[in-house]
Amino acid sequence: MRILVLGINHQIQPRQIKSWGSGGEPQQFEREQKEFFCDLLRTRMAERTVDLVAEEAAHTEESLAHAVCQQQGCRHVNIEIHPDERSARCIPPDYERNETISPEAKADFHRQREDFMIEKTLAEADTAKSALVICGRFHSDALSRRFREAGHDVETADVQDEPWYVEDWMERMMRM
Repeated sequence: MRILVLGINHQIQPRQIKSWGSGGEPQQFEREQKEFFCDLLRTRMAERTVDLVAEEAAHTEESLAHAVCQQQGCRHVNIEIHPDERSARCIPPDYERNETISPEAKADFHRQREDFMIEKTLAEADTAKSALVICGRFHSDALSRRFREAGHDVETADVQDEPWYVEDWMERMMRM
């Protein structure tokens, strides 16, 4: 299977506009970033004739990628471990930022989550010839390497390499 792993900052994923400002500038900025992201997804999906979009996304809100897939008639699957499953595996919800958790334990939690993402993507792929995997950039390299090791043709990209993308939304909005 041909796979494009697209690294992102999770702030861009939710369909809902979360910024707020009395003049509307922060909302407009976020809306524009999200519109560019949707255009990027549509372009990459069309260029690669994507059959499946596998996305690491929050289970509590609709993602832009899911909405784009619905519009484009493309299969979409959330490859993030559901919070109940994370709890069953004893993976704390905010382990990345928890300073009391050892680096070794954090690495193990990342590995467990990446194992799940790989397994779910491949299980859902079925007869797909081309997939787009959207994940937090922290997981991009590990997922890309593991898909390659499994014999897939893998490309990587990162939304931060797009000319329109602004990584630090807070800093940008503070200047508005």
